[in-house]
Amino acid sequence: MRSIQVCGAGRAGDGTNTNISMLGQVLKDLGAWAFVWREEVYSNIQTRDTAFGLRAADVPVYGPDDEFDILEAFDQGAFVDWTGEGRVPPLARLRKGGIVLYDSSPRLEYPNAGHEVRPEQVEAELKAREARLFGLPMGRMAKEQFGNYIVRGTIALGVLAHMLGLPEEAFARRFVRIFGEGSDLFRLNLEAFRAGLEYARAEGWELPDLRLPLTPREDDERQLLLGNEAVALGSIVAGCRFYAGYPITPASEVLEYMAEKLPSVGGVVVQADSEMAAAHHVIGGSVAGARAMTATSGPGFSLMQEAISAAGMTETPVVIVVSQRGGPATGLPTKVGQEDLNETVFGGHGDFARIVLAPTEPEDAFYMMEKAFNLADRYQCPVFVIYDQMFAQSTYTTPPLNPSRFTIDRGKVVAAPANGHNGRYRRYALTEDGISPRAFPGMPGIHTIYVNTNEHTEEGYITEEMVVRKAMVEKRVVKRMQLIVRDRDLPSPVVHGPADAPIGFIGYGSVYGPVLEAVQRLAEKGQKAKFMALRTIWPFPGREVRRFVDSCRVVYVVEYSATAQLKGLVQREATGPMPRKLRSVLRYDGRPMTPGYVLQSL
Repeated sequence: MRSIQVCGAGRAGDGTNTNISMLGQVLKDLGAWAFVWREEVYSNIQTRDTAFGLRAADVPVYGPDDEFDILEAFDQGAFVDWTGEGRVPPLARLRKGGIVLYDSSPRLEYPNAGHEVRPEQVEAELKAREARLFGLPMGRMAKEQFGNYIVRGTIALGVLAHMLGLPEEAFARRFVRIFGEGSDLFRLNLEAFRAGLEYARAEGWELPDLRLPLTPREDDERQLLLGNEAVALGSIVAGCRFYAGYPITPASEVLEYMAEKLPSVGGVVVQADSEMAAAHHVIGGSVAGARAMTATSGPGFSLMQEAISAAGMTETPVVIVVSQRGGPATGLPTKVGQEDLNETVFGGHGDFARIVLAPTEPEDAFYMMEKAFNLADRYQCPVFVIYDQMFAQSTYTTPPLNPSRFTIDRGKVVAAPANGHNGRYRRYALTEDGISPRAFPGMPGIHTIYVNTNEHTEEGYITEEMVVRKAMVEKRVVKRMQLIVRDRDLPSPVVHGPADAPIGFIGYGSVYGPVLEAVQRLAEKGQKAKFMALRTIWPFPGREVRRFVDSCRVVYVVEYSATAQLKGLVQREATGPMPRKLRSVLRYDGRPMTPGYVLQSL
């Protein structure tokens, strides 16, 4: 693998995100596989330090590497913890011999004002890292030449383009797509880009050792997609036509994408006044006959628990995306965590059938949404799609997606005008397989549909009689889960690595990329290892996991959780304690997993 990793570090609102995203888009256009993530983003509005990471390679990559090759220092936050809060600045991850391109302007403007870059502050560390420094007065150039401070990031792109041998026309094409050809913003950014390029050329700045051998692809249909966008797109293709949600990081992009795209295919989006309302809206949409979903995170998911139980009791198919962040309570809204796994698998009061799926990367997520909606309709129960902030808000280069692979299965729906008992529709009819045929309002011959959150009779009337209660629980939970466990549409675990490897890893969500690379690095050192990426969390694939664990000498469960929730689930459902064989690789500081972090933890 040939790769390059760049970090842009500045301050919220100064264009750092745009700078890194643009570079990633251009590298993708030139044939690379780009991965862009939020290295450091705070959830407050104090214009705090921000850092965005970009990794580009000649093969697909699904996560960050351990060190940066290039650090763009837009202000002093890239170098030092000026807050004194124990923050680790991006400089700490610069590799030995790495590049520092910094704003050498003597005075910066808002939002960087007062945080000018002073390399002498970290002279010893820069020397120890043998860093190659390039001072560029991008702020002064932006103001004096263009009268617009914000284009300093575009000037920096011009410098990097020359240093890395990236063609100007590739950036120009992106400027056209973003700003519109011939627009004032297009001309401004193109001129700023050229100013940076000419500055670097005049200074003789070259980085031949970091240039990637890139070949643009003809008719390149690959896309740059956020994890959240892939989930939303897959949901629309799967037939979702009603979405209700409340903005919450890191799930908000699902709501935003649905609000933009769903109306164009005849769907409806409701921004509810709370997560509780959103979940109940989704139940209502499903009862009315639409495929319905919502997406949320930690605190919002907790508020939805009563509605989730209501969906279980009323046997209403709903799809709920759980985009995890660091908790508990408000926790770390913009940082990664996997601390809501137990709540997803065991949350909600009472016993009812549920399914929990976990995509590994955006392509997998896109196709998984077909399974999520089909399973929800087939078994008339909540289906959860669980992942984490790193997956949700990172941008992946995704291969061409094929909507024609989707099939729609609405499950058991009333075909005849009557499913009657004394001429009445029995919403909760006791059937041999435990699945009651659904009817939707407006169906011919169906005059009344009772949807009851109390224990109920077949017709939907309230009851507390033990014979009916026992029959309903067995239908709603026991028989249904027996069917679900055997369903071939449940996504199987994916195993990477040789079958006879003595070292094993288990994980889900965004640990996929880092663990996969850790396995590859062990192989390069002559150590065999393999990785089981879980894609169905519930019903837990106990037999497959047990066989995998039995085939290894030692197994590491990798997760973002201090209490090792996934490892606990493995022990509960598959292996038992196994204290010597089952071990944990845990991270709970809110920062992303890397291959080096995984290997150092062994």
